[in-house]
Amino acid sequence: MNELEDILETATEIAERAAELAYSYFRKPILIEMKENQTPVTVADKKTEEFIRKSLLEAFPGFGILGEELGEESTHNQYVWTVDPIDGTRSFVRGIPLFGTLIGLLDRGEPIGGIMVLPALQETYWAGADLGAYCNGHQIHVSDAHELKTAVMGVGDVYAFREAGKEKLFRSLNEKTEICRGYTDCFGHSLVMRGAMDAMVDPVISIWDIAPLACLVEEAGGEYFDFHGERTIRGQTFITCGPGLKKEILSLT
Repeated sequence: MNELEDILETATEIAERAAELAYSYFRKPILIEMKENQTPVTVADKKTEEFIRKSLLEAFPGFGILGEELGEESTHNQYVWTVDPIDGTRSFVRGIPLFGTLIGLLDRGEPIGGIMVLPALQETYWAGADLGAYCNGHQIHVSDAHELKTAVMGVGDVYAFREAGKEKLFRSLNEKTEICRGYTDCFGHSLVMRGAMDAMVDPVISIWDIAPLACLVEEAGGEYFDFHGERTIRGQTFITCGPGLKKEILSLT
């Protein structure tokens, strides 16, 4: 076991405990607030991120951290954690079990570790640079699909395509693929990592949504990029897929 694997093992344990905390609020009556960007936030989001931040900073005092709910700390450091305590809060507050806890690890801004826990599905994903990607201890891999006409495509929220001015892309994805389904948030990308779905297109994202997923999908043999084809976690759009579909997907954007 190398140093990165040791770090990710500890962080995965923290993520699993945090996801249990989030799940303890699931389908319970809790206060829902709306943030400035009109996305919901709950006490579960805040308490879960508080737990993750405290645990990570205690275990790795020299690392920085960037979280969705509680901001950034020491993000100039070489190693920085990204935290999304509940990715899919809209699903969470509706009682839909397709949400997850996300932790990513950046080395000088480059994703080198990714952890995703889907507590309602009892699935834990982790990946590290040159270590592979795993779900519940089993190595996972993207599909070998190479044509959109036979591909199963996942898409983010329809309104997000409209807000991004990409309604034409949404229509093209529906027309060009065998099946196009709305599996949103980290759950949709988990299906790509394990080869259950061939690609996933997100028109509106933030860095804490995708930093962990970037490492996970690459270590599963896939690719990630924005609508311009750039391999980045700092854009506002995000696509994951097997390597055989990138060119054809980009031809539609």
